[in-house]
This record gives sequence, C-alpha cells and structure tokens, in this order.
Amino acid sequence: MSIPDGLGLVVAMLAVGYLLLLAELFLPGGIVGIFGLGAVLYGCYLAFGLGDLWGSAAIILSVVVTVLGLRTFFRSRTGKRLMLNDDNPKKWKAQEEGLEVLSGQIGVTLSALRPSGLADFDGRRVDVVSDSEFLASGQRVQVVEVEGNRVVVEVAPEDSVPENSASEDSAPEEVASEESIVA
Repeated sequence: MSIPDGLGLVVAMLAVGYLLLLAELFLPGGIVGIFGLGAVLYGCYLAFGLGDLWGSAAIILSVVVTVLGLRTFFRSRTGKRLMLNDDNPKKWKAQEEGLEVLSGQIGVTLSALRPSGLADFDGRRVDVVSDSEFLASGQRVQVVEVEGNRVVVEVAPEDSVPENSASEDSAPEEVASEESIVA
C-alpha cells in the first residue's frame, strides 16, 4: 500500500488542530479552541479526499486521541484543580442558611439597588433585590419576600421603627466608603 500525496497535509492539520485544542486549556476564551476544532475537522475532511479508509482512520484516530487526551488531562494536577473533589454532599451549600428570619425586618441599604445590591439587617450584610425600583444607598428597606437565596426588599414605610437602630446610625459611614470605592 503506497502513501497518498496529501497525507502530509492531513497529518499537519490534525496535529495543528490538537495543538490548538491543547493551547485552549491554558488560554481560555474559545477562539483558539474553535480554530483547533476546525483544523481537526478539516483534517478529517481532507482524509476522506484520500479515500474512505483514510477518512475513517482519521476519525477513529481523532476520537481515540480526544478520549485519551481528556482522560490524561483530568488525571493531571491541573485537571484535578478544575474538578470538584469533595464527594460529601452534606458540605455543599447552594444557599445561605437562615435568611427566612429576615422576612419583615427593616434594614438599611449599603449600596444602590439597581435592582440588586447590599443591605444591612442587625449588622448582617445580605445580598438583596429591589422589588421593582431603583433604591439609593442609605435608604431604609423592608424585606417582603425570602425565597432561597433571593431576598426581596422594598422601601420601608415611614411609620415603621427599625429593629436595628444602632446599625442604621453606622450605615451611612459604611456607604460613603463603599461608594468611594465604586466611584
């Protein structure tokens, strides 16, 4: 069996494609990976131009190289850092616990809510979402809904007495320092 004339180009395209895919692991962004995938697919396409046997061999080789490459990568030190190693689901927390007690409480916004930001409730900083409007920092808010991690607030009624008057006095100072960081 003789070696076809275009085999060198097929091997070069496959090699360049896999080198680009390898580079994508260290230079994330997607562009290099897209070019790498394109080079591998084009190499397989060129291999089919040499004959069905060469095209099939290129596809099988590509699958084997991909599987072995991924298997080797995820067993490497870099690959292990990218994967979750803790198999104990009791340690996994999808949401902050104890937010339900905030329902109905009055606090002070520590940042502008557009519609999300930070608020202080009895010295506890909480990520909150405005009910539907923009709220400036330092404004009194009341929790109207708690659903999982989502704490929804609205402007507190004028006649409501804050449960945390000590933290309300200190909140504007904190707000000023946070606004200066943002600005």
